[in-house]
Amino acid sequence: MRRFCALLIALAVASCASTAPPAPSARPVDEPFAVWPPRMPSAIDLDTVPLGRWAEYEESYLGATTIKERVALVGKGADGNTIETTTEMPSGEKTVFATVFAPGADGAIGVASNVFQVADTDPMESPPVPPAQQPYPRVDPSKLVGVDTITVRVGTFRAKHYRERTGYGEQVDFWIDDSVGPIGLIKLEAEQKQHPTIRAGFKFALVATGNDAIPQVTKAARPFDAAVLKQRGLPWTRQARVGPQPPAKVVQ
Repeated sequence: MRRFCALLIALAVASCASTAPPAPSARPVDEPFAVWPPRMPSAIDLDTVPLGRWAEYEESYLGATTIKERVALVGKGADGNTIETTTEMPSGEKTVFATVFAPGADGAIGVASNVFQVADTDPMESPPVPPAQQPYPRVDPSKLVGVDTITVRVGTFRAKHYRERTGYGEQVDFWIDDSVGPIGLIKLEAEQKQHPTIRAGFKFALVATGNDAIPQVTKAARPFDAAVLKQRGLPWTRQARVGPQPPAKVVQ
C-alpha cells in the first residue's frame, strides 16, 4: 500500500510542462515519487487586468488532499506585472510565490523574476525556470472544443472549454471566462498517468474572487540556498522545482 505525504509547497513545481520534465537520475528508494499537476492556464493580458484583482481556487490532488491557491495581480510597472500565488496547505501553512512577467527580447511574455516565501521565513530567489515550464502559460486558441455552462461556488458561467494533453499523455480539460481575472480560469480537470497505481487526477475550481489584493512579499529576496530548505526538512532534489502548483509526493 502507498500513502500520500503532505505536499511540499516550498519544493513546488511551476507545474507540468507541455513536454515532460527531463528524466531524473536514479531516485533513492526513500525519495518520494513526484506526481506533477498541470499548469494553470492564463487567457487574459495582464496589462488589461485591474491592479488588486484576485481569484481563489480549491485544488484536489489525486483524491487525497485539497489545497487552496490564490492568484493575485499585485504589481504593475515598467519592470512588468507581478502575480502573487499564495498556496495554503491543509495544515494552514502558506507559501507565496511572487512572479514578475515581462516581454523578452523577442517580445514574448515570460518570467522576468520569481521569488518565494515559506510561512514567516525571509523571501528567497527561485532558480531559473525553463520557458516550457513557466507558470500560467497562455491558452492555445486551437485547443477550443466548445462553450459550456459551468457552475462553481461563485456562480454560473458560459465558459470556453479547452482540451489539451500533457507530455505524459494526460487529458486536461479547462474552462475559461475572460471576466474572471487575473487569469480567467473557472475550472480544470486532469487525468493522472504518471504513477502506475494511482487513478485519481487533479481538479481545480474557482471558489472566490476579489479586487483588494496587496503584496505579501515585501522584503528583498536572498539568493537561492538549498541548505535552507533542507533545514526545514524540505530536501532539494531533481524531482522538485520552485513555482506555483506543487507536485504531489507519494511515499513508496
